[in-house]
Parts: sequence; structure tokens; C-alpha cells
Amino acid sequence: MISGAVYKDNKVVLRFHQPIPKYVKIGTTEYICDVRYGVSLLFVEETEVPALLGHLGGCCGGQKKVFSLCSDHALRVWETGNR
Repeated sequence: MISGAVYKDNKVVLRFHQPIPKYVKIGTTEYICDVRYGVSLLFVEETEVPALLGHLGGCCGGQKKVFSLCSDHALRVWETGNR
């Protein structure tokens, strides 16, 4: 278990900082964020979390961390649309 992480169906839930269906490739693994109700999430194995949390990106050549651990609230919004 990852401290502070939210799990859904035994996967760690990560949030992308923008509400878009972002494509990311780390090594040979490809990820596409699932967007619902303005929240962009990934559901990944625990072993994939460090690489994604360390992934840098951003527009115009920006280099900042773009993934974070998802909160319970963000997951509820993604699932129900209720803020």
C-alpha cells in the first residue's frame, strides 16, 4: 500500500493536472488518462507509481511534475459528477 494513495479495483489512482485525455509513454508502457466531469485520472499498479509521479511535462517546454496522487474527492467527482 502506498501511503496517502486512493485505490480503486486494486489500482492506484493518479490525477493528471489538466482535464484532458493525456497520452504518456514511459519506457515501453503507454498510458492514456480517462477524463470524466473535468477530472483526468489514471489507474495503475503500485510499481508504476514512482515513474508517473516523477514524470515531467507541461506546455511550451515546461518541466514540472504533472501527475499526483488522487484525492477521495476527485475520484468521487470523476465517478459521479457531483462536486
